[in-house]
Amino acid sequence: MADQPLWLLWLILLVSLVVFEFLGRALRQFLRRRAGAGTDGGADGVDYLLSSVFALLGLLIAFTFGMALDRYESRRDLVVQEANAIGTAHIRTAFAAEPVQTQLREQLEAYARTRLAYGQAAFHDKPPLAAESERQRAALATTGIAATKSVASAPMGPAVMASVNDVIDVGSAREAINLAKVPTSVVAMLVGYAFIAAFVLGYSQAMPSLVQRIGNGLLFLLLTLSLVTIFDLDRPATGTIKVSQQPLVDLIRGFEK
Repeated sequence: MADQPLWLLWLILLVSLVVFEFLGRALRQFLRRRAGAGTDGGADGVDYLLSSVFALLGLLIAFTFGMALDRYESRRDLVVQEANAIGTAHIRTAFAAEPVQTQLREQLEAYARTRLAYGQAAFHDKPPLAAESERQRAALATTGIAATKSVASAPMGPAVMASVNDVIDVGSAREAINLAKVPTSVVAMLVGYAFIAAFVLGYSQAMPSLVQRIGNGLLFLLLTLSLVTIFDLDRPATGTIKVSQQPLVDLIRGFEK
């Protein structure tokens, strides 16, 4: 599902829910015919089961949505942290002596532009930018050590290297969180349970009225929208819900002043 367009997923889920509802209704009608017209085809307790199934489905949706939203918030926070870390390291280069000072500043500015490009890139364009970021982080570590040795004030030497380390650590963490997804087993369980809920709904309504059919359609639309929103949050590179890169944009504009 991760490779499919969201609109196609929305359509597949909606049609599948309708199909499972139809299967549940067909089973109920079959059991009624087999049991005889005077019986209800084993419908005792169906209403209680229906409410329980949808209550549990709501909990599963809330749980999965929370997981996806937490990852989105983490990605957004790491963009801010990365911009702050690069900005702090850029300021602390003033403690280093030339020519290391200028070299480190230029590397940090180039690294910020690479990180902005990484954040704005499509999914298939991210690996080359991640590899370039790793190469730049290695160069930053080497230059950071040289800058620390060139600091005239001994107490400020560790501060320069600490800021460079923060840049390296946050960059690696940001790439890791972009690869973090809601576990496939959780998504499969959620979708499967939604199909079961639709089946039970159809079973509870052997002969639904027009009002019930409209209500079921609205319920399936809302359920599909909830599931697709979870999928969208779990797609940092290909989804429609994007993490703003404005902190890095503002940082680079500050470099250019």
